[in-house]
Amino acid sequence: MPSYLQQLAVAMLAAGLVSAAPAPSQVLDLTERSSSTCTFTSAASAIAGKASCSNIVLSNVAVPAGQTLDLTGLKTGTKVTFEGTTTFGYKEWAGPLIKVSGSQITVQGAPGAVIDAGGARWWDGKGTNGGKTKPKFFYAHSLDDSTITGLSIMNTPVQAFSIQSDNLAVIGVHIDNSAGDSNGGHNTDGFDISNSNGVTIEGAVVKNQDDCLAINSGQNIYFSGGTCSGGHGLSIGSVGGRDNNVVKNVTITESTVSNSANGVRIKTVYQATGSVSGVTFSNIQLSGITEYGLVVEQDYENGSPTGTPTTGVPITGLTVTDVTGTVTSSAHEIYILCGSGSCSGWTWSDVKITGGKSSTNCENVPTGASC
Repeated sequence: MPSYLQQLAVAMLAAGLVSAAPAPSQVLDLTERSSSTCTFTSAASAIAGKASCSNIVLSNVAVPAGQTLDLTGLKTGTKVTFEGTTTFGYKEWAGPLIKVSGSQITVQGAPGAVIDAGGARWWDGKGTNGGKTKPKFFYAHSLDDSTITGLSIMNTPVQAFSIQSDNLAVIGVHIDNSAGDSNGGHNTDGFDISNSNGVTIEGAVVKNQDDCLAINSGQNIYFSGGTCSGGHGLSIGSVGGRDNNVVKNVTITESTVSNSANGVRIKTVYQATGSVSGVTFSNIQLSGITEYGLVVEQDYENGSPTGTPTTGVPITGLTVTDVTGTVTSSAHEIYILCGSGSCSGWTWSDVKITGGKSSTNCENVPTGASC
């Protein structure tokens, strides 16, 4: 996809389809403008000039406190490059710090570029559950037929990526919130996906204190080659209680989860409705898991398990193959808590999770699975 977008940009330039640059008085702190590239050194100049550029370079931008680096509504085929170090001022607010939308957009990091959100200024151990109001980091909403590639991100205040897009590829993105392990980082999800169709995430590295990946709704989602550590693992859900409560055709494969609370899990909401179907976990390597190696439960309410499963969000067509590794001695290797008849059509093979405890209170385990 990136090569296609680059070719499209060149073709547009050759055809004279790129609009003329505005007068200098309209765009502050614009360090360079050519027929193909606009280089911005401030958020204000980027926001003011984005509509007239098809190749945007953000060079060492310091985004003011309480302001979004708003790159929504970009021209079709625009390329955005983060260069140098991008930083953000401190304010208690909901964010997001960055948002991008458009069609056939490429968002990329230049070699050595870092986006440092400075999350330690907000971290207080409470995340989104109280304390300081913390900004979300990056909204990829309506970023369709597009690519995000090679971004290096540090220290998000809370959740990193909120994805609500169709046909979006996220390639080689690194999210390092490891400083939050000992400094109050909480709810620092890597990728939260909802209301999306055709999302691919490949080669992600996530060090955080919550889900590496959480899919709350959407279809045709593919996650491969991920390295997740420190958080809550690879998750479907929680599903239920939203406007869209359907998850279907998801593959999570060729990934590792280490030093995390959970390995892989599916959680649905108590007394909610929806569906989870066609999910595959394959070739997942676990190590140092402290709570559950593999967990499926239909009892979540207000973010916590109730111990009483309900049947309104059936989990069907689940495939688990070659999920292996170790949990700590106090952890449960596998835990399944399904409502009566609401988990069916499961296929399990080569599931070998060792080192912890066997669960004694599993319920309604479907044929083919084991607990």
